[in-house]
This record gives sequence, structure tokens and C-alpha cells, in this order.
Amino acid sequence: MWYHDFFNSIGTPNEIEIFEEDFNEFTIEYSYPTILLPTEETIKNIFAEVKNSDICSFYLSIDQGESVVIKDDNNFSLSFNDLNNLLSSHEEGEKINIKINIYKTSTDNQFHFYSKDCFFNYIKSFDSVSLANFFSSSVFDHTSKIYILINDFVGTLNSSKFFIAAQYQAEEEDYGYREKRINNIISNNHSSFFAKLKVLPEDFIFSGNGEIELLALEQFQRLAKILLIASIFDITDLTKESFYYKLNGYKSISESINTANVNIKNLDDFYNIYLWIYNSGNILDKLGLARNLISLHLKKDSSLELEGDVFESLKSSYKVYEKQNVKQYIEVRNKMSDQISDYGKRVASFTDNFANGFQKSALSLVTFFSSLIVTRILATPKNNSDFIMYSTLITLVFLGITLVYMIISRFELSEQESRFKKSYSDFKKRYTDLLTEEDIARILNNDEEHNSDLLYITKKRKWYTTLWILVLALILIATIVYYLYGNATPPFQDDKLPSPKFI
Repeated sequence: MWYHDFFNSIGTPNEIEIFEEDFNEFTIEYSYPTILLPTEETIKNIFAEVKNSDICSFYLSIDQGESVVIKDDNNFSLSFNDLNNLLSSHEEGEKINIKINIYKTSTDNQFHFYSKDCFFNYIKSFDSVSLANFFSSSVFDHTSKIYILINDFVGTLNSSKFFIAAQYQAEEEDYGYREKRINNIISNNHSSFFAKLKVLPEDFIFSGNGEIELLALEQFQRLAKILLIASIFDITDLTKESFYYKLNGYKSISESINTANVNIKNLDDFYNIYLWIYNSGNILDKLGLARNLISLHLKKDSSLELEGDVFESLKSSYKVYEKQNVKQYIEVRNKMSDQISDYGKRVASFTDNFANGFQKSALSLVTFFSSLIVTRILATPKNNSDFIMYSTLITLVFLGITLVYMIISRFELSEQESRFKKSYSDFKKRYTDLLTEEDIARILNNDEEHNSDLLYITKKRKWYTTLWILVLALILIATIVYYLYGNATPPFQDDKLPSPKFI
């Protein structure tokens, strides 16, 4: 790498004093008995190798004396002259220290490393619980994949959460399932630590052709196995020193082992069982069956190692279990179908009541108004103007009452619709103990009938409300015409009638 080439080009070092890197800073320091003075161009080449957004500083000191600092800024030449002056005062036997320090910045969940050795050493410096906590910290954005880009890395490593390579390569991300899976694990297992984390077992199981140091790989795999055990067993607790687990199956097993001694054997077996449990189907049933079989196949030496092909046995046992429960499943399915049919009848009932209310109200208004017209034509009231005024007022009162009745009917229909929605939601929740969410969605046809019922209610309410308002408006207009026409027509006088002639 460029930094090694630089340090070897200026002399033969005594030793490497510092060679470390984390997600925020890279530092490398060599000590020499004597050096060749680096040129300005050589130091500028160092700055050119640094990522644009990172800040690089070059330090030179003699023994424990004060350092000359060179940065890639306007004071570069002046600082370089100070470096020359310092070296000119060097005496034989004094140690010359040269350090390169880089402060790193990251964007879009992309983190750069200048040395793969430093990266793997940094990973190995964690114990399992600290590593899980670090990758769950606010250093990272947990809504997208984390890209770790290492200058001298060869190949790629890819997991659910991490992508490790020399250069950025956009990866397809499927983060929609993570929150649901974490909640499923927490709700079905008692773990003192899992609820605090934002990582899953699959985050530390890598695929790809990337070169990874064996001890660092084992560190990732050990953490993956601990998370797998916590996702499957009944009770787990993790500290820096120990890992406690309890499994209640056909046999009850309870052990506490040194965290560093967690065996990574059978990682693939546990991972396949974990995916089988949480990818689909009834999680509670699968967990119960898995715990029973694992308790029979777990070695007695506290190594968390399995004997035999547990995963294949598990799949076979589950097929037998499904056959035994198919009759119950069909009964539950038929019962749900009957209840859906009842919900349809309920919708028809309260929408019909709303429609009948309109029909009765409209019929009453039309009958009343028609009787006024007939009375106006056939009767001969003594005071025509009073009759018109009182009959108009009564009609307006009837219109007002009918309008209020319409508003109340709409409110009542909305209340029934809300109760219908809540009843349907509660109905689905009651079956979650017997069926998975996927089964319930399939039986209910993804709520297609329910949504159709809601659309039917909406259409009925809109249609009859429009019709109701239209009838009220027409009768109101007819009432106004009736009032104006009645007052404009001269009253029919009795004294102008011709006297009858008798023969």
C-alpha cells in the first residue's frame, strides 16, 4: 500500500509504533534511527491518496519532542521548512517518529477503510456482545445497507446488512421484513439483550469470494450463532464473559458457557432452522416443534453442537403435524367463511334500513304536499291567504324534520359502519392464535369481500343522500311556487255567485 511504500522509501524503520484504524480515524506511526528527507512532492502524493472528504495530517518529531505538523493547506510550504529545520537538529541516537493521521467522514452509510488488516483487527478487538451493540449503534443508519469499502480488499462479502468490497457497488436491499422479524423474535423468546439490538443473525453470515481473516470470520460466525440460539431457544442472556441459554423441549436444558467458547459448528443447521421458522407459516407451532427436536439432538457437553440431521427431521415431523391438523384447519376455514357471509348480511341489513328511511320519508312528504294541492283545488276556505300561509309553514316544518331525520340516519349508518369495521378487525385477531397472518389473508381473499362491503355502504349512502336532498329540494321549490302562486290568485268570493233560479 502507498503508506508502506512511503515509510520504506525514507529509511529502515526500527518498528511500527501505531497501526490502527476504526470507523472514524486511521493512524500509522513508524520510528527510525535516521531518515532521508522526504520531498514536498512525496508528501503531497500522500495527501493525494486520501479520500477527498477525509482530513490528513503528517507528523514528524524527535524522541518525545514537539511535532511538526504538515497539512494539505495554504501553510504547506512553511510547515515543510519547519520540518527541515527540525531534522537538521537531529543527533545520532535520537529516535525520529513519523506519523500519518487521517480523520474520516462517511455519507450514505458508506464507510472507508485504508487497511483490511486494520479493519479485521478492529473487528477482533470486540467481544460478541460489544460487537452486536456497536453495529446496533447510532453510528449507522439502520434503514439501509451498510457499505464497508476497504482499499486493499480483494473480492466481495455480502450479508443481509453489510457489503464489504474495495469499491462501492449498489446492492438490492430488502429491508421491509427486518422490523417484523425482530418483533417476532422478541415476542416468542425471552432474551435479555435481543430487544436492544438492531441486528439479525443473517447480518453476520456472509456470501461471496472476499478474502477474510479466519479469526475475524469466526468472530462474525460466533455472534451469528449466539443470535440464532437467542431466536430459537426459550431464554437467553449474554454478557461479555458468559452466554446463558435455556431450552424447554422434550428435555429441559439449561447451561451457561464462556462467550468466547461458543462453538460455531452446526451454524448452517441452526441457520436453516431459523429461516424455516421465521420465513413463513405458524411461528409458534414451528418453534415448539424445533425446540422439542433440538433438545433431543443437542450434545451434553455444553458445546451447542447438534448430533444428526435435525433440519431434515424437523421438516418431516412438521409434515406429519400438518396432516394431523388439516381437519381442524378446514373446520376453521369453513367457520370463517360462514362469518364472512354473515358480515355481508349485516351490511345489506343496515343499508336497507337507511334506504327504507328515505323511502318512507319521501313518501310522507309527497303525500302531505299532494294533499295540500288537492285541498287548495277542491276546498273553498273562507280565508285563502291564511290557509296558504299555514300550509306552507307546516310543509317547511315537515321539510326541516325530514332533513334532521336524514342527518341522523346518515350518522347512524356511519356508526354502524365503524362498528362493522371494528367487528371485522376483532374477528381477524381472534383467529391469529390458530392461523398465521398469511393463512388468514388467504382465507379472507386479502379482505376483498370486506372492502367490497365497505364500498357498497359508501355507494348506498352517497346515492340515497343525493336522492334524499334532491327530493327535499324539489318539494321546497314546489312549496315556494305554491306559496307565491296562491297569494297571487284572487280569492274565490261567495257573494259573486249567481243566485239560483227556482222554477
